[in-house]
Amino acid sequence: MTSLFTIPEYDSASDASNLVGELRRSVVEIRTPAGGGAGIIWGGAGLVVTNAHCLRKNGSLALHVNGETHSAESVAYARDHDLALIHAPSVSGPLFELRDVDTLKPGELVFAYGHPLGISHSLAMGALHGIIRDKRTGEPRFIAADIRLAPGNSGGPLVDAEGRLVGINSMIVGGLGVAIPAGVVQAFVTRATSVRAA
Repeated sequence: MTSLFTIPEYDSASDASNLVGELRRSVVEIRTPAGGGAGIIWGGAGLVVTNAHCLRKNGSLALHVNGETHSAESVAYARDHDLALIHAPSVSGPLFELRDVDTLKPGELVFAYGHPLGISHSLAMGALHGIIRDKRTGEPRFIAADIRLAPGNSGGPLVDAEGRLVGINSMIVGGLGVAIPAGVVQAFVTRATSVRAA
């Protein structure tokens, strides 16, 4: 995937402001009768990825992008990974560069973007805590960060200081923000789009 943008290094409040300005181009607000959250434009045929718990399965929903409302529908679910794929033909935006989970280091600055508690386009900063791996396979399953999340952050991006996608924010466990690694999300989208094309 092509890079969304590049920030050489994070060292000021202006950098964080620039980060918000760029992230809002690739993140949508999701509203459903059951609630909502955030979603990430994944590119190609109007695809958006979010958490499964933000949606009702196979239900219609509204996406809000830059003050405009777009109709959409959920087309794929993976409850074991808390992921859902949305088809929104009229939605497009820049694509994220994905960050390999194996390159992450504890203590790195990470940023969560979303719409917590109804506050649109909000950015939170914290430190990477560690990677939670599957005990049987050793594969990365979740990313834990010491970062403040709230309802409305679900489905939104967790990025590094250069704006690369680290994961999709999913839940809070023991006071830590938990995200699904970007590589796991990419694998889910690949499987889901392959099934739809078959």
